[in-house]
Amino acid sequence: MIDTHAHLGFKNFKDDINEVIEESLEKGVERIIIPGSTVHESREAVRIAEENENIFAAVGIHPEDAEGIKDFSEIETLTSHKKVVAIGETGLDYFYLRGESTDIKKKQRELFEKHIELSEKLDLPLIFHNRDSDNDFLEIIKDRKVRGVVHCYTGDWDFAQKILDLGFLISFTGIITFDKTGNLNKVIKEVPFDKIMVETDAPYLAPTPYRGKRAEPWMVKEVIQKIADIKELSFKNVEEKTSSNAKEFFGI
Repeated sequence: MIDTHAHLGFKNFKDDINEVIEESLEKGVERIIIPGSTVHESREAVRIAEENENIFAAVGIHPEDAEGIKDFSEIETLTSHKKVVAIGETGLDYFYLRGESTDIKKKQRELFEKHIELSEKLDLPLIFHNRDSDNDFLEIIKDRKVRGVVHCYTGDWDFAQKILDLGFLISFTGIITFDKTGNLNKVIKEVPFDKIMVETDAPYLAPTPYRGKRAEPWMVKEVIQKIADIKELSFKNVEEKTSSNAKEFFGI
């Protein structure tokens, strides 16, 4: 199993990160990708990856920290580390923006563009964050020559098709184990098997039956099992395919 998105650099893990990593490896997690969401957390991702053979880092600034654009040069510097395999997470997030938010949206778009330019320059894949911003997201990314994955996918099949048409992958979290809309079931049924990856987004979104607890990388097994159930495949089949997709995408 490969957890392609776990925020092990967050303070939620500061007291027991070594135990969390050890338990996840013992329970079958082969590799973990730690994404960056600020400059500090990107540094932490690189540090943890440097100390653990099975862990890799992505570096970037989350759209909700758009003010962090002033420190973007540090993200560029971090990409030179051998354990950095992607840029992100990056994208747009309009979920909390209401009314007089034009300036904030502009800053998010500018920050997103910087990540895309860095990806094009270095040929590193992008980890996309997209929430309540579909139109602007597609407008910015549609003509760019980059590889990417939309992490924590919660959209419908119509938007998924647009993502797939651009050649991007889609990554699913524990949300699929408690989604009541039925949208994600349809997406999972329809999305090509070679375009799927899995993640926990730890410490958030713990899957059923661990709702309310801190998510940890080993819980990605529940995401794999749910995909297997929906696609009527074996756990082993989904585990092997999502892992090979991740290895190819991140070059690990």
